[in-house]
Amino acid sequence: MALVLPLASPTLGPVADAVRQGFLAAAAAGSRDAPPVRVYPAADDGPSALEACRRAQQEGAVVVVAGLTRDGAYALAKSDCPRQPTLALNQAADDELPARMHAISLAVEQEARQVALLAVNDGWSQAIVVASASPIAKRVQEAFEREWTRAAGEVKIRVAFAGGENDAPALKERIAAVKADMVFLALDRAATRAVRPYISGSLPVYTTSLGVDPRADATVNVDLEGVRYVDMPWFVQPDHPAVMAYPPPAAPMPVEQERLYAFGIDAFRLSLLLAQAEDRRFSLDGVTGRIQLEADRHFSRTLLPAAIDAGRAVPLGKAP
Repeated sequence: MALVLPLASPTLGPVADAVRQGFLAAAAAGSRDAPPVRVYPAADDGPSALEACRRAQQEGAVVVVAGLTRDGAYALAKSDCPRQPTLALNQAADDELPARMHAISLAVEQEARQVALLAVNDGWSQAIVVASASPIAKRVQEAFEREWTRAAGEVKIRVAFAGGENDAPALKERIAAVKADMVFLALDRAATRAVRPYISGSLPVYTTSLGVDPRADATVNVDLEGVRYVDMPWFVQPDHPAVMAYPPPAAPMPVEQERLYAFGIDAFRLSLLLAQAEDRRFSLDGVTGRIQLEADRHFSRTLLPAAIDAGRAVPLGKAP
């Protein structure tokens, strides 16, 4: 099993190494019948990774795992590499995959869509959307709003948050003047903590994992009390059978990298299934969510509804 990652890249190296660690941890804890894993370091997620992919094929790889970035997944899909089962670790830009290639990602847009449905199922229909101008926040906002309106929700107002000293207090009056029944925050963690105290306690607040650090101390997350979002079992369900089966990182990681460590665990499990049962529809109860193979050979991930309770991230079923 060939794992091709841009480990030698100055920018991508640390995140690639988190995936590598998770993949190898799963391999060490996995079946004795699994093919051995060989890691192919690349200097980038483009030409160097494709060259490593071809070398892996020449050396007898039965499955190739590569394409950590969107551009890398796209280059992989358009190359001659997917001759045997191939798993891309991101979405290809045009979502068109060759016959022997599959893809999975940690795209936060998936979370935004699931949060929209969570809020609809909770009975809400009129949203205030607060978003920053960062590219990832805009993607989150757009994904939420598409799913929200598709499910018959209405966006009452969009509020831009620039992160200035007086911006969070200024939100209070704007939000209070709008008749809505929930708030969605397309913000990073620092902005989410800054904004949440200025939203009335009578308004349910939703976000994605972009706005929550489930590993943060309870005193850090205390301002997020009651905020609802979706997250990996890895972080919010320690008694999940798959989570208990795999070790934590050998050394503490930033939460963004730990997400990739967990992603590496599920990438190993999926690649093993692909090597054994190519083109068969299957699902996986993964540490990053419930994974399902879709008709277009992309894997979708269904995450756990969660909430902040006493500063801790817990599954909604265990929250008050």
